[in-house]
Amino acid sequence: MNLAKKGLIVFCAVLTAAMPTTLFAVELTDEQIGNISSNCSSIKLQLQNIQRLDAKSRVHLGAQFEAIANSLMMNLNLRLVKNNMASGDIASQQADFTNVRERFKRDYINYQKELDALIAINCKDDPYRFYEQLETVRDRRDDMSWSINRLKEIAAEHRQSVQDMRDSLYQKEHPDE
Repeated sequence: MNLAKKGLIVFCAVLTAAMPTTLFAVELTDEQIGNISSNCSSIKLQLQNIQRLDAKSRVHLGAQFEAIANSLMMNLNLRLVKNNMASGDIASQQADFTNVRERFKRDYINYQKELDALIAINCKDDPYRFYEQLETVRDRRDDMSWSINRLKEIAAEHRQSVQDMRDSLYQKEHPDE
Protein backbone atom coordinates (compact mmCIF):
# COMPACT_ATOMS: atom_id res chain seq x y z
CA MET A 1 0.00 0.00 0.00
CA ASN A 2 1.45 3.34 -0.94
CA LEU A 3 1.87 6.24 1.46
CA ALA A 4 -1.04 8.28 0.01
CA LYS A 5 -3.51 5.42 0.58
CA LYS A 6 -2.25 4.90 4.16
CA GLY A 7 -2.63 8.63 4.81
CA LEU A 8 -6.18 8.57 3.44
CA ILE A 9 -7.08 5.58 5.63
CA VAL A 10 -5.67 7.29 8.73
CA PHE A 11 -7.51 10.52 7.86
CA CYS A 12 -10.81 8.65 7.44
CA ALA A 13 -10.27 6.76 10.70
CA VAL A 14 -9.63 10.01 12.60
CA LEU A 15 -12.63 11.67 10.97
CA THR A 16 -14.87 8.71 11.80
CA ALA A 17 -13.66 8.63 15.40
CA ALA A 18 -14.42 12.32 15.80
CA MET A 19 -18.00 11.91 14.55
CA PRO A 20 -20.86 11.10 16.91
CA THR A 21 -21.67 7.43 17.30
CA THR A 22 -25.04 7.93 15.63
CA LEU A 23 -25.75 10.17 12.74
CA PHE A 24 -28.93 11.42 14.36
CA ALA A 25 -29.31 12.74 17.90
CA VAL A 26 -32.64 10.95 18.29
CA GLU A 27 -33.28 7.34 17.42
CA LEU A 28 -36.60 7.03 15.63
CA THR A 29 -38.56 3.81 15.45
CA ASP A 30 -39.64 2.42 12.12
CA GLU A 31 -43.21 3.33 13.04
CA GLN A 32 -42.23 6.96 13.74
CA ILE A 33 -40.31 7.17 10.47
CA GLY A 34 -43.33 5.76 8.65
CA ASN A 35 -45.67 8.22 10.37
CA ILE A 36 -43.52 11.19 9.45
CA SER A 37 -43.18 10.04 5.84
CA SER A 38 -46.81 9.10 5.30
CA ASN A 39 -48.23 12.20 7.02
CA CYS A 40 -45.76 14.67 5.55
CA SER A 41 -48.34 16.78 3.71
CA SER A 42 -50.54 17.09 6.78
CA ILE A 43 -47.56 17.87 9.01
CA LYS A 44 -46.42 20.62 6.66
CA LEU A 45 -49.90 22.18 6.58
CA GLN A 46 -50.00 22.16 10.38
CA LEU A 47 -46.56 23.74 10.57
CA GLN A 48 -47.58 26.46 8.11
CA ASN A 49 -50.69 27.13 10.19
CA ILE A 50 -48.55 27.37 13.34
CA GLN A 51 -46.22 29.73 11.48
CA ARG A 52 -49.13 32.05 10.57
CA LEU A 53 -50.53 32.01 14.11
CA ASP A 54 -47.08 32.65 15.58
CA ALA A 55 -46.61 35.63 13.27
CA LYS A 56 -49.90 37.12 14.50
CA SER A 57 -48.94 36.47 18.11
CA ARG A 58 -45.53 38.02 17.53
CA VAL A 59 -47.10 41.20 16.18
CA HIS A 60 -49.54 41.37 19.09
CA LEU A 61 -46.91 40.66 21.75
CA GLY A 62 -44.40 42.95 20.09
CA ALA A 63 -46.89 45.82 20.17
CA GLN A 64 -47.69 45.18 23.83
CA PHE A 65 -44.04 44.97 24.81
CA GLU A 66 -43.29 48.13 22.84
CA ALA A 67 -46.10 49.99 24.61
CA ILE A 68 -44.94 48.81 28.04
CA ALA A 69 -41.33 49.78 27.31
CA ASN A 70 -41.94 53.18 25.74
CA SER A 71 -45.31 54.44 26.90
CA LEU A 72 -45.07 53.20 30.43
CA MET A 73 -41.56 52.42 31.67
CA MET A 74 -39.55 55.01 29.78
CA ASN A 75 -42.06 57.83 30.28
CA LEU A 76 -42.43 57.07 33.98
CA ASN A 77 -38.69 56.87 34.53
CA LEU A 78 -38.11 60.16 32.69
CA ARG A 79 -40.83 61.83 34.74
CA LEU A 80 -39.35 60.50 37.99
CA VAL A 81 -35.87 61.74 37.05
CA LYS A 82 -37.28 65.12 36.06
CA ASN A 83 -38.97 65.41 39.46
CA ASN A 84 -35.88 64.20 41.39
CA MET A 85 -37.67 61.03 42.43
CA ALA A 86 -35.58 58.51 40.51
CA SER A 87 -35.93 54.93 41.62
CA GLY A 88 -33.14 52.44 41.15
CA ASP A 89 -35.61 49.56 40.98
CA ILE A 90 -37.73 51.19 38.31
CA ALA A 91 -34.70 52.22 36.24
CA SER A 92 -33.23 48.72 36.54
CA GLN A 93 -36.52 47.14 35.51
CA GLN A 94 -36.72 49.42 32.50
CA ALA A 95 -33.20 48.43 31.42
CA ASP A 96 -33.90 44.72 32.03
CA PHE A 97 -37.15 44.91 30.09
CA THR A 98 -35.43 46.61 27.16
CA ASN A 99 -32.65 43.99 27.10
CA VAL A 100 -35.03 41.04 27.29
CA ARG A 101 -37.29 42.63 24.67
CA GLU A 102 -34.32 42.77 22.31
CA ARG A 103 -33.60 39.13 23.13
CA PHE A 104 -37.25 38.28 22.38
CA LYS A 105 -36.88 39.86 18.95
CA ARG A 106 -33.72 37.84 18.25
CA ASP A 107 -35.30 34.67 19.63
CA TYR A 108 -38.31 35.09 17.38
CA ILE A 109 -36.15 35.69 14.30
CA ASN A 110 -34.06 32.60 15.11
CA TYR A 111 -37.20 30.54 15.69
CA GLN A 112 -38.73 31.75 12.44
CA LYS A 113 -35.58 30.89 10.46
CA GLU A 114 -35.47 27.40 11.93
CA LEU A 115 -39.20 26.91 11.29
CA ASP A 116 -38.73 28.03 7.67
CA ALA A 117 -35.90 25.50 7.33
CA LEU A 118 -38.10 22.78 8.83
CA ILE A 119 -40.95 23.48 6.43
CA ALA A 120 -38.50 23.38 3.51
CA ILE A 121 -37.35 19.83 4.35
CA ASN A 122 -39.02 17.04 2.39
CA CYS A 123 -40.21 14.99 5.36
CA LYS A 124 -41.44 12.19 3.11
CA ASP A 125 -37.96 11.49 1.75
CA ASP A 126 -35.86 12.59 4.73
CA PRO A 127 -37.76 11.96 7.98
CA TYR A 128 -34.58 11.80 10.08
CA ARG A 129 -33.37 15.22 9.05
CA PHE A 130 -36.90 16.55 9.40
CA TYR A 131 -37.14 15.28 12.97
CA GLU A 132 -33.72 16.68 13.87
CA GLN A 133 -34.79 20.09 12.56
CA LEU A 134 -38.07 19.76 14.46
CA GLU A 135 -36.04 19.34 17.67
CA THR A 136 -34.08 22.50 16.80
CA VAL A 137 -37.33 24.39 16.22
CA ARG A 138 -38.62 23.20 19.59
CA ASP A 139 -35.45 24.50 21.26
CA ARG A 140 -35.81 27.90 19.55
CA ARG A 141 -39.48 28.03 20.56
CA ASP A 142 -38.45 27.33 24.16
CA ASP A 143 -35.98 30.24 23.94
CA MET A 144 -38.78 32.49 22.74
CA SER A 145 -41.08 31.28 25.54
CA TRP A 146 -38.40 32.05 28.09
CA SER A 147 -38.14 35.62 26.77
CA ILE A 148 -41.91 36.11 26.85
CA ASN A 149 -42.19 34.76 30.39
CA ARG A 150 -39.27 36.89 31.57
CA LEU A 151 -40.85 40.02 30.05
CA LYS A 152 -44.08 39.25 31.89
CA GLU A 153 -42.15 38.79 35.14
CA ILE A 154 -40.33 42.11 34.74
CA ALA A 155 -43.61 43.88 33.93
CA ALA A 156 -45.17 42.41 37.10
CA GLU A 157 -42.13 43.48 39.17
CA HIS A 158 -42.37 46.95 37.64
CA ARG A 159 -46.05 47.18 38.48
CA GLN A 160 -45.29 46.23 42.08
CA SER A 161 -42.50 48.81 42.29
CA VAL A 162 -44.83 51.52 41.00
CA GLN A 163 -47.52 50.52 43.49
CA ASP A 164 -44.96 50.53 46.32
CA MET A 165 -43.77 53.99 45.27
CA ARG A 166 -47.36 55.24 45.09
CA ASP A 167 -48.09 53.85 48.56
CA SER A 168 -44.92 55.41 49.94
CA LEU A 169 -45.78 58.81 48.47
CA TYR A 170 -49.30 58.57 49.83
CA GLN A 171 -47.93 57.77 53.31
CA LYS A 172 -45.67 60.82 53.16
CA GLU A 173 -48.59 63.06 52.23
CA HIS A 174 -50.97 61.45 54.75
CA PRO A 175 -48.85 60.35 57.72
CA ASP A 176 -51.82 60.10 60.10
CA GLU A 177 -53.68 57.52 58.00
